[in-house]
Amino acid sequence: MKTTSDDLMRNTRQKLLARGAELRDRLQRVDRDLAREREPLPRDSADAAILLENDEVLHAIRSSAVGELGRIELALKRLEDGTFALCEKCAAEIDAARLKVVPYASMCRDCAHDA
Repeated sequence: MKTTSDDLMRNTRQKLLARGAELRDRLQRVDRDLAREREPLPRDSADAAILLENDEVLHAIRSSAVGELGRIELALKRLEDGTFALCEKCAAEIDAARLKVVPYASMCRDCAHDA
């Protein structure tokens, strides 16, 4: 018999895998843009300056995606280890509602608030 906890874990795993795939795709696109595979840096200094400013945004997007992907990979490892729904700080069970909103949450609401 399947329990709600099993369903939550299965659904969470699917969400994490899907989000991870989305982030890896985003990283590939950002890296291609930063490598100027599609559009080299123009010779006009004003146009080049605009592209370099855009690069700053791309670096921020990349950094955010890498961070989230790391949290997702850790959550998937915790799913495999059987420690997924346990707070890393206090070992209390992380509320299912929190995990539905933040599937890679590693701390309960109280510990996350204190951190």
